[in-house]
Formats: sequence, structure tokens, C-alpha cells
Amino acid sequence: MVPILLAMTFLDHRQVRWGYLAGAVVCIVVSICFQVVFSAVTRGRASVQSQANSWFIIACLALAGLACIELSTDTPAALYTPAMLVGVIFVAIVGDRRMQLVIDGYALALIALIGWVQGLRGGEFLVSLIIYASTIAVINFICARTVGSLTGQINFSLALDSLNDCFDTVGLDAARSTADTFAEIFARGLPYVPCILPAERVAVFHRTGSVERFVLVASWPDLSTDCSDLARLPAVSTALAQNTVVLEPHFCVLPVGYAPDGELVMVIERAAPDGGTDANAAEAAGLLAAAFLRVTSRANFANGLHTESRTDTLTGLANRRSLMERIEMEMAHALRAESPLSLAMIDLDHFKEFNDRYGHVVGDTVLRSVAAMMISNTRDQDLVSRYGGEEFCLVLPDTDLVGGHHLLDHLRNGGRDSTTELGVTLSAGLTSWDGIEDPISFIERADRALYRAKTTGRDRVVSIAAYSES
Repeated sequence: MVPILLAMTFLDHRQVRWGYLAGAVVCIVVSICFQVVFSAVTRGRASVQSQANSWFIIACLALAGLACIELSTDTPAALYTPAMLVGVIFVAIVGDRRMQLVIDGYALALIALIGWVQGLRGGEFLVSLIIYASTIAVINFICARTVGSLTGQINFSLALDSLNDCFDTVGLDAARSTADTFAEIFARGLPYVPCILPAERVAVFHRTGSVERFVLVASWPDLSTDCSDLARLPAVSTALAQNTVVLEPHFCVLPVGYAPDGELVMVIERAAPDGGTDANAAEAAGLLAAAFLRVTSRANFANGLHTESRTDTLTGLANRRSLMERIEMEMAHALRAESPLSLAMIDLDHFKEFNDRYGHVVGDTVLRSVAAMMISNTRDQDLVSRYGGEEFCLVLPDTDLVGGHHLLDHLRNGGRDSTTELGVTLSAGLTSWDGIEDPISFIERADRALYRAKTTGRDRVVSIAAYSES
């Protein structure tokens, strides 16, 4: 519109104030250059807020251009001035409250300047300002009640959709722990919370069941922010006890699922100007709780499948898949640290005859008892796995044959003690890694040692050193 008016002004009027006309041209050129630079810098990936700021600047330049065009000629007073209201309406639609206040004052100042330059004085000048100020106020009121409400609802829906979309991209693969998955969930999701329910601070805690203690998991806008005061709110305990959303004038508490460490709860310090608990806020809180609960449940389900696929269901020990992965990892560690690595195969003696005599239910109980005994008598860095049937495998990092033999003797005695009434004994074969062979060969050599233990009398430990068969 501004270039067309500029051309019409130049062709239709003999008396032209070239300074104002040059100002209009400058406004056009600057707005075009600004938009070109903005598009080049953002490459089409600007945020909604950045785009709104860009159009706000262009709207200000357009209003200045319109004012310069009207002042550059001897047109009747206020011929182009109503066009100023177009900029006010535009910013009321795309801008925030700050932009609206600035554009209102800016447009009114330009209108006052035009009226003064064109000779309006006294009552006429004052009436003109009152009329335009009232018109601008009515425009803002209408936009706030109609377009503003619609825009707010659209922004709310977009933010909620974006939150759910970001959760769809959270990695739930088997290679990640639940803690890492939850860290990603909250890192991605918390920045969307203020767009759905206006907030000053957001914090997520897990409550440990044993000591009723709240531990910070994540927070917004900064993880280093002290949010301990939020965990002490009475509404937190109420929300967890009733398993429901608690909405208060200044705070909102949402139960958002469970973590391995305990219940998860989100606390939002609200930023609502009036502090009201209206229906929109209640709906937003409910949708937030549902979105986070859904993704934390998915994470727990995926982790459960992951655990099931890597764990023996009878004993709870690592299964053969986990065993092979752990051996490869410990081999890499042994090479880097130049440390010993030992492997043991353990078998329950005459277990088939035991099952035939006492039944599989008792046999399963013995397997679980022996598994628990081995777990309680090994180090955290050791891996105890069920290799199959009544056979177990131990991975012993940073352990040589002497240390491994001592541990296995201790386990053998412990196994006898834990099954005293049933008379079950253990045989074990032990070997150390030679730094070259693959995991299969490593296991096979330990299995040969176990075979020797069983063929030489059972209830004993036999070791085979690397590069040796004796």
C-alpha cells in the first residue's frame, strides 16, 4: 500500500515536500532490507515470537511511511490517517501485550504529529486525538475479546501438540537406562509447560518411599535454581495422597507417574496475573498431567520389556544375551587398564536326579536360592548370570586365578550351606582371559574347566590358565 500511495502522491501533486517523501522512501527500503536479512539469518526456521517481532518492526516502519507520505503533500487533513489503524489491528493480532501498547502510543503520536503539521489547533486538535485514542481502545478491546481469545486458544493447542510431538521423539531404546530416558523427557518437555499453563518456575521431584524425601529431578528455567521450597508445599502431599491434580491460585501440583526411585510429581509456580483457578487453567493442568503421565508410563513399559529381554525370569539374574555384552565390555576394559579378567562356569551337581526326586517346583526354589547366595557374596562389579538350566556363569573383572579360585571356594561352601537339607553341591570351572581370544572361546575354556571339575569328583573348583590345558 505504501509504494502505491507514494506513486500516486508523486504523480498527483505539484507541491511536494521532498524531505518527508525521502523519509517515506527510506522507510520502504529499510523494511525490505530488514525482511531480507531476517529471512537469510533465520533460513525459514524462525520461532513464532521472532516472526512476531519482525512483523512488529515492519508495521512501525509502514506507519512511519504513511505519515511521511501524508506530510509530503498538501492533501486534506487526515486523508491517510485512518490507515494508521490498520497497523494497530495487525499488531493486536500478531503481537503480545507489550507490542500492542507500543504500537498504540506510536500510532497516536504519528496522528498527533500529522494533525499539528497540517494546522490542527486547539479544540479541533484535541477532539481529533480523543477520537483516534477512543477508536484504538475499541479496536484493542474487540481484538482481545475475539481474535486474541482465538489466538490464545490456537497457541495453547499448538504448544500442547508440540509437547506431545517432542515426547514422540524421546528415545526409548533398550540401550538406555530409565534415568537417562526420564532426564530426556523432562529436558524436552518442561520448556513447553509455561506455554500451556503460564509459569514462573517448574520443578519435578521424585519421592522416595522409604524416607518420604523429595529429590529434584528437573526444573525450568534453570536446573541450578533452588526449588526446595516447592517440594515443601502442602499441596504436594495432597496431590500424591489423592493421586489427583491440585490447582491453587499461585501453584499447581501434578502427579506425573513413577520412576525407579519413587513417585514423580511436578510443581508449577503459576504466573497468572489474577491468580485465579479458572476452568481454562484446570483444563491445561489436566492435559499437562496426562501428557507427562503417558510418556513416563511408556518409558517404564519400555524399560520393563528391556529388563525382561535381558533377565532370566526364574532367578532374576542376567541372561545369556547380557552375559555376552558384559564379557565384551570387560574385555575392552581389561585391555585399556591392563588388568586381569576371569570367568567361571558353575553347575549344580546331579541336579537332574534332584529334580526327578523332589520335583521341579523344589528345583526352581533351589535355583533361586543359589542365585541369591551368589549375588550376596560377589562384588558390585561382578556379573552373575544364568547360562542355562542349572548352569551359571560369573564374570570377574580385575580378578586373577588366585582371587577367582578363592571366591569360588567361598561360593561352593555357601551353596552347600544354603541347601543343607537337600544336599546340593556345586562344581566350578575357572579361567582367565589371554587378551586375544573372543568371548565364545573364553566361555568354552571355562566350560572345559567345569567339565574337569565334574569328571574328577564334583563339589570342587578347577582352574585352567590361559595358554594351558593342564
